[in-house]
Parts: sequence; structure tokens; C-alpha cells
Amino acid sequence: MKRYLSWSGGKDSSASIVLCYENGIPLDGVIFSEVMFDHSRNISGENPEHIEWIYNTAIPIIERMGYSVNVVRAEKDYVGLFHTRITRSKQAERIGKKYGFPLGGMCFVNSQLKVGSIKKFQKHLDLHESVIGIAYDEPERLSRLKENSVSVLAQYKVCERDTYELCRRYNLLSPLYESKSRGGCWFCPNCSVKEFARLKKYHPELWDELEKLSHDPDIVKQGFKYARTFASVNREVDLINNQISIFEYMKEQHHVEL
Repeated sequence: MKRYLSWSGGKDSSASIVLCYENGIPLDGVIFSEVMFDHSRNISGENPEHIEWIYNTAIPIIERMGYSVNVVRAEKDYVGLFHTRITRSKQAERIGKKYGFPLGGMCFVNSQLKVGSIKKFQKHLDLHESVIGIAYDEPERLSRLKENSVSVLAQYKVCERDTYELCRRYNLLSPLYESKSRGGCWFCPNCSVKEFARLKKYHPELWDELEKLSHDPDIVKQGFKYARTFASVNREVDLINNQISIFEYMKEQHHVEL
């Protein structure tokens, strides 16, 4: 039976790779599913710092460990899903409109673009076992593991707080943990407003992509972050970034006076 490890680049799945390496657990491959924002322009949907680290740092390290990394992508992308028109609805006025931004808590991006591409890859495999990054102190998630899925973190009783150090041993801790506690797509409605503020500050070109989409007159709803519109979130983002800029200015002035 072949054994593949599903890897997001997050601390739990990266720590799982480290455990396999240190304990001589064979893997037939590591699967990384990359969500794409726009295939035609090669714009990734992954956090920019994270995806750069994935390709330039993490994958080479994992391959030196002796594990092959299979990067999979769904045929669809975020932009395509955004512009997909509704053909069936109990509300007649919705038919013909575009789906628009994904709903928070009901995001179709994860199921169609991330999980879907992994399942498609696994379909071509014979009997296999999936190694999933779930920590020992996550009993609820462990109880939902499917029959052909295992957690090496649970087997070696590694708690979530201990995964950071395991990753640091091999430089496999993503830079995303320097500024946030979770990974995910840069357009995710579950991102905090502070995370969106950081995105606009350091990657304004990506924030502009979302702003352009928000002006599409054919989208079925204006909700961008749960019930909030993009314009509403954008105003708060600017308040946060302007406040940070003022503090930075005052700090610089203080150093000059000294």
C-alpha cells in the first residue's frame, strides 16, 4: 500500500514530514495542493510569502530528505468560480447572476480548488494511506479521520504547541507564522481585517484585484467578509494602515530628535 502525505506547508503537516523523516517512516510522496487565483496570469491564491517559501525553501528541503513533492492544481481558479453564473435557485432573481465572493464559513474555494485537486490526484493511485497533519491534542478532528487516513502526530503524541520546534529543526516553519497564526488564501473571508490591511500594505496589486471584482454589477451579493461589503472592509483597512503609518512617523521623529 502506498503512503502519501497531504501537505499544506502549515506547521502540523510540516511537522508530520519531520516525524516521518526522523523515524524512518517511508512516504511514496508528499502532495501539495496550490489554490490558484488566476491561472491565465499565474497568480497564486496562496499567501504570497508562504508560496514563495514553499517553492524556494521548503520543497528543496523535503526533496533532500528523500521525499518527492507532487504539486497539484485544480483546473478551475478563483476568478473562474467568481464569474460562474447561477443556473438554479429558489429565488428567481438570482438566476443568471454571478456567484461573486465566497461566503464566510461556506467557502467553495477550499472544496473545489484545494481538496478537489487532492482527491483527483488520489483517484489515480491504487490502495493508499493518507498521512494527515492533526495533532495529538485535537481529539475531535482525529475522530473524523477516514479509514485510510492516519496521523503520525497522534501516533507519536505530538501536541500542536510542539509542532513549531519540530519544524524549526529543519527550517520548515513557514514565514506566515511571523505575522499570523493561520495559513490560507489571501482572499479568504475568514481573514481578519488586520490581515487584509497587511495584504493591502505589502501587496497592493492583489488587493486591487479584489477591488476590481467588487465593482462587477452582475454579482448576486455584495458581501465580501460575511455580511460586510468590500468597500466597508476597505475603509477599515485604510484606517488601520494609516494609523500604523502615523505611529511609524512618530517613531522616526523620536529617533531624529534623539
